[in-house]
Amino acid sequence: MSDQAQKKIKRTLIQKDSSSLIEGMLSRVKSLSLAHKLTEGELKELFVSNILKQFLPIQFDIGSGIIVNHRGDQSNQTDIVIYDNRIMPPFIKEQAIGVYPAESVIAVLEVKSHLRKSELLSAEKSAAKLYDTVYNPLGFYVGYSPEPYKPLCGIIGFQGNGCGKLSGRETGVTWLSENIKHLFLICIPSKYCWGKVGSPTPTWRFRQADPETHEETKKFVAILLDNVRSHSEARYQLGRNHHDWLSIYLRDQEAIRNYFEKT
Repeated sequence: MSDQAQKKIKRTLIQKDSSSLIEGMLSRVKSLSLAHKLTEGELKELFVSNILKQFLPIQFDIGSGIIVNHRGDQSNQTDIVIYDNRIMPPFIKEQAIGVYPAESVIAVLEVKSHLRKSELLSAEKSAAKLYDTVYNPLGFYVGYSPEPYKPLCGIIGFQGNGCGKLSGRETGVTWLSENIKHLFLICIPSKYCWGKVGSPTPTWRFRQADPETHEETKKFVAILLDNVRSHSEARYQLGRNHHDWLSIYLRDQEAIRNYFEKT
């Protein structure tokens, strides 16, 4: 093999380190699973502390809880909430559990010990509810293109097959196109990753597992964080138009209306 060919396939220090981080997380999941049945909360903490926090830029933070809008509509309990502190911090946060204003939430993830077809469809249903209630067209982005202002929704599971059809490229694209409209990332480490990416029309892309470098999991993390950054910047620009977000959350609109009616 020529020196030039060797240079082309040489892995960088960052690539090697990211592979080691993922390998370490998966090994820890496996060893802990031998001792006892890991809860999804424990899996979430391993994924957040070992992977997400290593790569997430400083303006973002991670928590769990519910997402609310200024009208009081709220999401289901959410495993992982990625939010932008520059826009608005959580209103209530005790340790990692909080109540997050819709405007600052950039992405939400579900973490499953076993990812089966039923969990996939349940996550899709939860994402649809989030979009249709908390982020419906009467929300804070009225008058703007809605796409950059809805949070990115994904799911990761550490065992299971998700759906058998997702193990193949052609069958997976067909099944996802027919059944998954709101999730944009799906991953089972050591098996596969699916991401809905590209512009102007995103399409489903498949990455089969690579047991040596864990490219499927690195693809999941890379797509997630790349899109978190771009969506956050689009959301942050909306703040320049000053929608008076904090006021509409904190002030009781009925009390304000009653006050002016009396005066």
